[in-house]
Amino acid sequence: EKQRIEYKKYRLLQQQDENENDDDCNNNHVYEMPKTISSTYEDRIRKMNDIGFVWDVREKQFEQKLGQLRIFKEVNGHIDPRLMNGQLALWVRKWEQQYRKYLDAQAQATTTSNNVDTADVDLEGILPENRRRALEEVGFCKRMFDELPRARWVKNRRATWEERYEELEEYKAEHGHCVVPKKEGPLGSWVRTQRHLMKEKETENGTSGSSSFENGGQLSDERIDILNRLGFVWDVHQWQWNQTYHELLLYKEKYNKTNVPMSYGGLGLWVFNQRAHYNSFRRGEEQSLMTPDRLEMLRNIGFEFD
Repeated sequence: EKQRIEYKKYRLLQQQDENENDDDCNNNHVYEMPKTISSTYEDRIRKMNDIGFVWDVREKQFEQKLGQLRIFKEVNGHIDPRLMNGQLALWVRKWEQQYRKYLDAQAQATTTSNNVDTADVDLEGILPENRRRALEEVGFCKRMFDELPRARWVKNRRATWEERYEELEEYKAEHGHCVVPKKEGPLGSWVRTQRHLMKEKETENGTSGSSSFENGGQLSDERIDILNRLGFVWDVHQWQWNQTYHELLLYKEKYNKTNVPMSYGGLGLWVFNQRAHYNSFRRGEEQSLMTPDRLEMLRNIGFEFD
């Protein structure tokens, strides 16, 4: 950081030197940077450049995000932040706001051109020309703020299976699992659809039902494998049972018993219910929630059914 500060000071001295030379006709004294300072520092700058030193961190970050946006546009054909995820969407929204400020200031200068010259408006201070040109090259323009075509395009567009899968990856990275609740909206609906399609595939009904996703009417073996590698939960009830079973293991490790009292809260109620499900299973009731696999897991840890 010290090198960057010194670099800025050095460039400022250079600019002052250039300005003084330009105004030579109006000044008796012209400031000139000592050649020893200039040559010594230029040599240092060259050495820093050779090792890839970043003089302007913000400019570097801008270039990196701009590169990501170019790739996104090549793949998806647009730069609409409402159809992006993560930091790139936030970055695009930020520069959309700045670009709109620039357009508004430019329009104001144009409407008052009889009294105010456009050059007198600090457009450079709002949005530097080099960044404006870079943004416009990737697709920034006045028309991007026209909500009608954007809204129409978003409404008619269907999310692909791959896009929903990427959303699920991000959800798991944040929550640690793939059990998406209904309140998550489209992603929650998509997850439930995958489970529904899996059941239809298992029962071999021959029809997959309706689906609002491109090429998503049927669940291929390849997609099943992809979801399995992510840790997709096909049976939510079994997943919830396993989660509470794990809580019981922790309880046993701490207290050396599996007889959890009702006063212990949710785990105590779950243990009580397992005994009730076991009794119905023993009586041969078809609707019992106790299965042979669950029974074996409970017996392996010394669960007390009586």
